[in-house]
Amino acid sequence: MRTRGIALAIVFAALLDARAGAAQDTTSTRDTTLDLRSVLADDDHGGLRLTSGKAYNRVEGLPILFGPTYKNRMRRADLSLSAFGILRSADAFHWDADNIGHKLSAELRFGRRRGFTFGATSFDVVTPIEPWQLTEPDAGLAAFFFRRDYFDYFGRHGARAYASAFTAGGATFTIGLSDERWSSRSSRSVFTLFRDDDRWRANPHVDDGRVHVADVQFDLDTRTSEINPWAGWLINASYEHGIGDLRTQLNGGSFLEEHRSYGRAFFDIRRYNRISPKRQINARLVLGGQLGGDELPLERRFSVGGIGTLPGFDFRRVGIGTDVGQCSDPRVPNNGGAECERVALAQLEYRHELLSELFDVFNRNGIRVRGAVFRVKPTAVAFLDAGRGWLVGPRAGTFEYPSGSFPGFHTFRTDVGAGLDLGLLGIYVAKAVSSSKEPANFFVRIRDRF
Repeated sequence: MRTRGIALAIVFAALLDARAGAAQDTTSTRDTTLDLRSVLADDDHGGLRLTSGKAYNRVEGLPILFGPTYKNRMRRADLSLSAFGILRSADAFHWDADNIGHKLSAELRFGRRRGFTFGATSFDVVTPIEPWQLTEPDAGLAAFFFRRDYFDYFGRHGARAYASAFTAGGATFTIGLSDERWSSRSSRSVFTLFRDDDRWRANPHVDDGRVHVADVQFDLDTRTSEINPWAGWLINASYEHGIGDLRTQLNGGSFLEEHRSYGRAFFDIRRYNRISPKRQINARLVLGGQLGGDELPLERRFSVGGIGTLPGFDFRRVGIGTDVGQCSDPRVPNNGGAECERVALAQLEYRHELLSELFDVFNRNGIRVRGAVFRVKPTAVAFLDAGRGWLVGPRAGTFEYPSGSFPGFHTFRTDVGAGLDLGLLGIYVAKAVSSSKEPANFFVRIRDRF
């Protein structure tokens, strides 16, 4: 019981520290659970750090990171060094590749408000395939309490070097080169608080092999607030070119090994507009998928669609209705889920802040948890979204049935919905108007809104 109590405390510390919004670096660590620092000079800090870098999940349990860190704030540059060993709490503790890993990082930053950053990292980590669509508190709480994990995962082992330029206006441009080995990961019987006898959903097999990746990324954030923005832009645009020898598992259990060269782009633009002191109209456009070359690896195809892209879109709900990112036959059991190679998504949101006098007892000082302040500000939300997914590779013409071609290689969906956002927690319901047979979808989001 004592061990479970410690694990529970670390889980909630990690969940409360996790940021809202898209996860840009899925191997990065968050705020520390335990920080044993020694001050070497005014701007020089070193010490040992114990932290959890990700949410609780069905593949790793809760990954624990421990190791030395060093930061030196010099006159013209900032130097950051860290060397973390990773212990994955799923299953019994064994010193093998399934249970341990590492992340070594070095970064040199020139300039405060504008300048350049150069960095390198070596890693052996387990990464969510679609981290940009769901916040870590959402995924971690669902996995910990209900054994429902919305992420899929794959192993990454290798190294990356990158350089970026940043401006005072909130823009960052980054280029990077990576040499990585990708591998499938199986689900584990990890500890959970409730419903311990239930089974985890299987983690899908992905394409294994060695890949060389070159990528460019542009980010712009002029929002007034990361958690509760009422004006500004958020833009994420990236292009990735990968070359490697990959092994794909076929339906019969055999493997196909082939050399692949692919291009993949992703574009997410969001605009926040306050039209009165209590009202907002916000918009979002997402375009992503294959952009030339061979068929996308499964790691990259799965990341095109997933929960969070559309408020009413229920991820991995095979055989019930139309999923924009699925592009696979709902009549075939145990299919791979979201396998589109391209998607286009649009969302429009109206927000109206309600009277909050009843909540003033909370609003005066807020609720402070580890440096984060949550204020209860009830806001009514109404939204409209629409999306479409495509298969564009050789598989697009393979779905043939006696009644004709299966239409799953181009799926479409439109939702209308409403909800109540309390700041820390949002409660929503959405109904697909593109299909009258689909039931309404009820869902809860934690510290997250587009």
